[in-house]
Amino acid sequence: MKKAMIILMAFTTFAITAQNKNSEKREHRKEMKENFTPEQKAELRAKKMTLDLGLNDSQQTKVKQLFVEMEKNKPARPENKSEMTDAQKFEAKSAMLDRQIAMKKQLKEILTEEQLTKWEKSRHHKRDNMKRKNSPDKPRRD
Repeated sequence: MKKAMIILMAFTTFAITAQNKNSEKREHRKEMKENFTPEQKAELRAKKMTLDLGLNDSQQTKVKQLFVEMEKNKPARPENKSEMTDAQKFEAKSAMLDRQIAMKKQLKEILTEEQLTKWEKSRHHKRDNMKRKNSPDKPRRD
């Protein structure tokens, strides 16, 4: 019984330590993103898209310009979403969807059909992963 308690305590210690490291990394990553200028954010997104879709130089330049515009026109996030009224939440969601529609239209002009299909597929995959990651009843990997 003594050995079982020691093993249980050791596993608990390792689990707590691992969780702290993950949260520290997440906070550091979030802090780094906040310090980037809109141009830097746009450049990173364009480079990532170039790697994923194999964009040529002119496409990369156009995508970067699109992302710079999007970052500069992006509204500031409210500090406390829970204090927003339902009407404010609706307006914010509607405006976000309008921006996404506009971006997709512009990307259709820049990307080839194959690249656009690949981009949409990866976008849906990322969205599904985020939903799964944030769902309260997700399966645990213990």
